[in-house]
Amino acid sequence: MNFTAQVLVIADEQGAVFQAAGRLEDRGLPTILAESDETALIAANDFNVGVVLIDAIGRDPQAVEELSKALKASIPDRPLPIIAVSDNVDLENSQLLASVLFPPVHPAQLASRVQSVLRLALMEEEMQLRTLTLEELGIQPDTDSNDQFDELPISILFTGGAAPQFISLKNSLEEAGAEVTAALTSFTSFDYLHDKTFDVIVLNVLKELEPAFTIASAMRRNTRLFHVPAVMLVDPSSFDEVDEAYARGASDLVYSDHGSDVVRQRILNLASDRRRREQIKQQFEAIKSPAVIDSVSGLFTAQFFAKHLTRATDVANKLNRPLSLCVIRAVPPPGITEAKVEAARKQFGGMLQHLVRAEDMAARIDPGVFAVLMPGGSKQSAQLAAKRIEGVVDCTAFEGDDPEKPFQLELEIEVLELQSRETPEHLLDRAVKQ
Repeated sequence: MNFTAQVLVIADEQGAVFQAAGRLEDRGLPTILAESDETALIAANDFNVGVVLIDAIGRDPQAVEELSKALKASIPDRPLPIIAVSDNVDLENSQLLASVLFPPVHPAQLASRVQSVLRLALMEEEMQLRTLTLEELGIQPDTDSNDQFDELPISILFTGGAAPQFISLKNSLEEAGAEVTAALTSFTSFDYLHDKTFDVIVLNVLKELEPAFTIASAMRRNTRLFHVPAVMLVDPSSFDEVDEAYARGASDLVYSDHGSDVVRQRILNLASDRRRREQIKQQFEAIKSPAVIDSVSGLFTAQFFAKHLTRATDVANKLNRPLSLCVIRAVPPPGITEAKVEAARKQFGGMLQHLVRAEDMAARIDPGVFAVLMPGGSKQSAQLAAKRIEGVVDCTAFEGDDPEKPFQLELEIEVLELQSRETPEHLLDRAVKQ
């Protein structure tokens, strides 16, 4: 579920980064151009900037760091992801940058990365807001949960023939501490993807487009693999299907004539992005306190939901950012006993928490009535999520009084988007009454 946000582009109008960024508008991402650092700082304060893109090609890394620090200081109350397009690998280690891209940058790649860091920033912000809501209720969240990634090496799957370029890249990645698994065929690749989670998939496209394009496309259709970066290793002298590669789901293209150190950094950068996303998902789970979890459904309680709704609407109104609310009534057919109805609704609650994003808050607000709060979600995108939920439930049979005659729940769904300056009470009242 994507949402629009102002993209502050700090670049020269004649540069390639600006030309690529110009196509962000076509993908629903409004841009603001600043040709100097001074103008950029003014724009960051005057507009609701959601992400910053810096053309750092040829710029001193220290100057980029100082600009990034100043930009973040200008918006201290929420995460501000900054993407730099740079030809200097030294910026890879910057703690101020959400992501570093290396030229040439394709518009589709840039749009994908902007959406990715926006989503990550939204997740971080929502996690912070939930922590504040817990603390407001006198509950200290568990922030000491173990991170399963701390001791694990970066895991990379390489698919395709063992070309010399791959051997060199494999050695370089392993020297950096990564664990590289090789799969020579698409069948073997899918076996590995089924059995294990990888941080990055590297696809060998040096001699043939398939099976790399097929694997990338399949990953983007799979909810478990959707956010796993797919990097294509290509020969720039013969590869001209750049648009097609990104359309199929490539996260980045690395060129065989680039040094293995540069390619390694690009791959590890994507792996770090993916791990950060998974770490935040862990943190969402860690801050779930039994005091705010409904014992029947496993979702958040109505009381916690109402308290958090106030905080979420305040932020959305302040930033003029979309916020949608989905209210779902799970209605059984007539003639089903109350015990079986409650069991079905409990099962539905368990399903619901896995059918929404980590940053979406699902709660049981009344017997048989559920609500999902979707920060950053427009009404249109929330309706798509609701259809996905409805589609899964339509395919689910719940156990009836007669074991041989299961039944289905009918979902009555209302999706509303927060109106300008609307109060949380009015939003919830509109959703329940419709």
